[in-house]
Amino acid sequence: MTPKDWTVIVVEDTFDDRQLASTILAHYGVNVIIARNGKECLKLLDTVHPTMIITDLAMPEMDGWEMLRQLRSNDATYDIPVVAITAYHSVDVGHDAQRAGFDAYFPKPISPYNFVDSLVALFED
Repeated sequence: MTPKDWTVIVVEDTFDDRQLASTILAHYGVNVIIARNGKECLKLLDTVHPTMIITDLAMPEMDGWEMLRQLRSNDATYDIPVVAITAYHSVDVGHDAQRAGFDAYFPKPISPYNFVDSLVALFED
């Protein structure tokens, strides 16, 4: 499956980070859908069946941690790959993200040069 076949929900509360992620993905032909927090993302899943979800960890209303917990506890959504991105990067946060069940973790700002290649690698494993 190539990026042109993907539908990705980008869950991000800040405009600049939404723009960066969606622009990088769109450059590779990805169909991008935006949600501003975890609640919006979960509602979108009533009608959208994404290839993956890319989410910030710290957001108002529902953060990425809680959204992931709800996704993993639902039979209809538990197997959607979920990628965490955050400005609060540390070794501890990376380990916590892995233990929580995120499929990958990237510190912000994401790199326009290797971000999509790293996502492609998730599907090769």
